[in-house]
Amino acid sequence: MSFYQYITEKRNDSQELKSVMETVASNLKKHKTDEIKPGVLLGLIQSGKTRAFLGVMAKCFDEDYDVAVVLTKNSVALVEQTMKRLKSEFDKPISSKKLYVWDVIKLQNLDQLTGYILKNKVIFVVKKEMKNMGKLHKIFDEVPQLKDKNILIIDDEADQASVSFVNDKEKEDGMDFAKIAKSLSDFRINLKGRNSFLQVTATPYSLYLQPEDLELSGEETAPNRPAFTQLLHPHAAYVGGVYYFEEALNNDSTACYVFNQVPDDQIDYLNGKSKSTSTYNKKALSNVLRTDNFKSIKDAVINYLVGGSIRQIQEENSKDPWAETYHSAFVLHTSVGKAIHSQQKNLIEEILFQLNQLSEVELLTYLKYAYHKLEFSLELIEAKVPTLEAVVANVKEALVNEYIGITVVNSENQVAELLGEDGQLRLDNPYNIFIGGQTLDRGITIDHLIGFYYGRNPKTFQMDTVLQHSRMYGSRSENDLAVTRFYTSYRVYDAMRNMHFFDQDLRENIQRDPNAVVRFIAKQGTAIKPCGPNKIKASSVISFKEYSRLLPIGFQTRSKTNIQKTILEIDQILLPILDENKEGIITLEILKDILSKINETYTYEPQFGNVGLNWDIDIILKAVELALSYKKTNHIGIYFREDRETSRTKNQGQSFADAPDDGRTDLPRSKAMAVNKPVIMLLKQTGTSADGWRDAEFYWPVVMMPANMPNYVYSES
Repeated sequence: MSFYQYITEKRNDSQELKSVMETVASNLKKHKTDEIKPGVLLGLIQSGKTRAFLGVMAKCFDEDYDVAVVLTKNSVALVEQTMKRLKSEFDKPISSKKLYVWDVIKLQNLDQLTGYILKNKVIFVVKKEMKNMGKLHKIFDEVPQLKDKNILIIDDEADQASVSFVNDKEKEDGMDFAKIAKSLSDFRINLKGRNSFLQVTATPYSLYLQPEDLELSGEETAPNRPAFTQLLHPHAAYVGGVYYFEEALNNDSTACYVFNQVPDDQIDYLNGKSKSTSTYNKKALSNVLRTDNFKSIKDAVINYLVGGSIRQIQEENSKDPWAETYHSAFVLHTSVGKAIHSQQKNLIEEILFQLNQLSEVELLTYLKYAYHKLEFSLELIEAKVPTLEAVVANVKEALVNEYIGITVVNSENQVAELLGEDGQLRLDNPYNIFIGGQTLDRGITIDHLIGFYYGRNPKTFQMDTVLQHSRMYGSRSENDLAVTRFYTSYRVYDAMRNMHFFDQDLRENIQRDPNAVVRFIAKQGTAIKPCGPNKIKASSVISFKEYSRLLPIGFQTRSKTNIQKTILEIDQILLPILDENKEGIITLEILKDILSKINETYTYEPQFGNVGLNWDIDIILKAVELALSYKKTNHIGIYFREDRETSRTKNQGQSFADAPDDGRTDLPRSKAMAVNKPVIMLLKQTGTSADGWRDAEFYWPVVMMPANMPNYVYSES
């Protein structure tokens, strides 16, 4: 039996997955994928990329490849996870001495690499750090016959360290290849036999934005632009950005209940204590169930306990005494600081302690609000919901008997200790609360993650970093999703949503034409980076394509006294332009004037919870300018409606409204107008205080890109 037949039958792989793996293996053989042009397997976060590349490896072993080098992220946990996965999936080839697997750093005696062993298949697992890379070089230098073998190099998380630049003021061009990337490039260049190079990633931005010919500081370096790209579509149970950011707009989807907005000041309070301070304010801690300082984290913990309890009761199986008990997880990730992690552990312990001090009747008063809010999403899937009394009793039992584990995870060794035999984070308790930082990102899988409190709120976001922090992506059941909640600031949520659409547009481009270059347009000074600054020098991205909607979200209006004159000026511009259908045509100059005036009527202040959400009209105007150029027109359509009553927030105030345009009337007409030109919907709102505004009329614009517009990514260093 071949390696490929063995692994695909053992795993019962789908025909679709087998087709992808066979195509990649064929392309590796067909294309020259050396140091100049590697192949790319492009998946999604937590979408089964490891499963796919192990299948590719098995197929390549059948196609006369002798050695596989697997490069993993610089993480003890991920190396251990990779080793466990290899030994599990290739257990029979390993036990029958047809395949040998080594973690290079643990391979002390190179005499082990005898002619017999090298006659069989060999896998080396290498952590992307200099000691491991040095060991890889040493093995191939001291066992020279390895260099003549047919070698498959698989770079897992390919944009992590292996494609990387560093600033170097002493270099003429101010840039230098980072050490890991240079070492990897040298290794590939020095191989003598046939070798193929496959990069595997879910955040490919640095791979697709390198120059065709790469020369840094006069030194030749092998560029890492893809020779081919194979998209790996997610499995049926996969839940990712489409659910969290697109289905969230649908009131009939459980996704619309997932996001819970956290005020910036509460995240700041969780993160803002001095490292020399070992605890939060004692008065606030002693009153943790009532103080506003901890309201969002207290609500998140209570919601998690209620959601976890509901799922436990739903999954109870009295018929099978050995049935696996339902265990769930909650992640608190707001800081990389170990002192802050310690404080947060004390805080969570205090919340649980004070909940435990309550009588069952008192506990019910704290849990019933969360229970009734969860009912909204549970009803959408017609789930059987246990009674409030049963949920309270279950939570009380967990509190009394300490069924709730609280674990700080802020070192590689801690993660490694928590991994199960399947390489996933173990859920030892019915409830598991993990507190940590970036050690919980790439590659770490957490089953039944139904609560995620994310408070990393930097001035600029690095796309690959933030997306990799999205541990709620992956295989998720419908019942879990109904009780899943994601807590963060609106600024973070909005940035993640923009990242999702950018990511999706890039994949669409690749699917249409794998050789097409993504169109990047530049802007200085906004808040998202495609990758870390050591990978790509870019400071912001916003993506748009045909029928994209670009609009302000989260703003509040200035007072009626301050804006009524400006609103009247906009009215006077529009009145002569609009026909009997309240539609018309304007130029780019008039649009600039209108948008500038509208933007003057908005305000962003702490009291409105929208600091940092300022609407950047330069991006909108650049997008419109590109659309006009693409459509070879000077016309911009206007669609005007008035007396609208859109609320400022949605989902019981949990997030800002983001759809002032009606999907049944406004969108179809605007799309019809946008066949040959961009369109701006000018939706004049009554702006009443009942809807969260300031009793002042205002304009809420929505710009729509024209039909057949190519995908653009707006980004500039």
